[in-house]
Parts: sequence; C-alpha cells; structure tokens
Amino acid sequence: MKSIWLKLLPFCLGFLVLCGCATNLHLSGISVTATDFRPTSASLLETQAALTLRYTNENVLPIAFSGSTHKLYLNGSYVGKAVSKEPLGLPSLNTGTQTVTVFLENLAMIQNVQKLAQNQTSVFTYRLESVLFVEAGEAHDTVKVTSTGQLDLSAFVPK
Repeated sequence: MKSIWLKLLPFCLGFLVLCGCATNLHLSGISVTATDFRPTSASLLETQAALTLRYTNENVLPIAFSGSTHKLYLNGSYVGKAVSKEPLGLPSLNTGTQTVTVFLENLAMIQNVQKLAQNQTSVFTYRLESVLFVEAGEAHDTVKVTSTGQLDLSAFVPK
C-alpha cells in the first residue's frame, strides 16, 4: 500500500506544479472617457466625426493597446462605431489620449443633435462601450470597458 502512495506522490506534485505555472492575464483598473466629439468637416451630411478619448491606467505595470473598438451612444441612442488599429502605450498609473474616427451610422440622431443644440442645450449624455486589445509581455487579452458622462456638442451646430 505504501509503494502505491510513494509512486503517486511525484505525479501529484508534478501536476500541482504544472497547474501553478499557468497564469492568466486579467487586467482591471483601465478606464476610457470621451473628452471631445466634433465633426470632421463643416458639411451637414458628414458621415464621420472625431472622438477624442482619454485612457487611464490604474495598474502598476505599463500596458500596450494594439487596437480598440468603441460604440458611442448619445442620450441613449446609438450613433456610430470607431475602430482603431493605432497602438497606444500607457505607463503605469498614468493617462494617454487618442483621437479616433467615428463612422456615424445614425445620421437622424446627428440631425436631432444639431436641432437640440441650436434651440435648447448643447450638452448631451454619452455612453461609450469600448473593447481594448491589450498586450502585456507575451500575453494577449481583451478588456471591455463602459463609461458614461457628458459631452458638449456645440461643434455640430451649423454656423
């Protein structure tokens, strides 16, 4: 009986060592906020707009994003999507900014924004759903971040 346990002991220890070596990258403490949203030209029928984003890294290790996707909602209505293939590096406990191009898929909403900004208010609530493609050393991961806030859209008012 003792010989069976002595033979199983190295096997069990080896199994535990191999399981302990498998690390899984899971980052938290990353936030993305919109700081500016404006049309790329003065045309009323423009289908693109520039969205300036502020990334915050609350981790103690630097992070590199190889790309990202962002869905923008204004006052609860979907406006459009931005895809960035531009890499961005964030030092530990620091911030960085990036301007991405949003492809406007809901032009009726943008026209509504223009009317409301002319008559009532130019401050709108936004929701931003982001997927960040993260590279930390040899590990690759995606991080999903949702943020809310307010944006001044007076730049969309025709002059």
